[in-house]
Amino acid sequence: MNEELNKSSDAQGQVVEENHQVEGEDQADQVEIRQSGADQINAKEVIMRQAGAKYIKSNLVQVRQGGVVAVETDRLELSQGGVVFANSAAVEMTSSHAVVILNDGNANIDQSAVQVVATKGDVQIDQSNVVAMVANQVSLEKNNNVVFLVAKNVVGDVNAQFGPKESALFGLIAGLSAGILVLAGALFGKKRIKKA
Repeated sequence: MNEELNKSSDAQGQVVEENHQVEGEDQADQVEIRQSGADQINAKEVIMRQAGAKYIKSNLVQVRQGGVVAVETDRLELSQGGVVFANSAAVEMTSSHAVVILNDGNANIDQSAVQVVATKGDVQIDQSNVVAMVANQVSLEKNNNVVFLVAKNVVGDVNAQFGPKESALFGLIAGLSAGILVLAGALFGKKRIKKA
């Protein structure tokens, strides 16, 4: 059974459900959104084309040229899309951007940029940029940049800016610097006179 929600946009661009409303624990089989947006979606399968959503909970989420603020899914497929926060079991990214990905399974990041990736599984990266990554095994193809990398095994050429030792040293220096600035501000900062 392939149940679709009929959606249309009003003058302000907000999504209005016309023929079906999903409430509570009810779940649609499939939701497909094109050139529109949605607040919350709860479905077995969500397909978005040039669309956006604030929150999606689904078994499978496919986003092409769209964006999602937060998503909880078993499988996330992004193509020329973006996500702010993803909690998933498997991730496939192509030419996409993500801020935070928490992943229980494997992740494949191709020509994409990610701020933070934390996964229990393996990560395969090709022509991508990652700021911080924690993974079981990381396979790097070519032309990758990783700033902070923590992994049991790394396969391929690593251009990590900070490894485990450098990360610890960076944290120590950043903490000391912040502490000194706070202490200097407390000692030499402008004294305020309390009025009684």
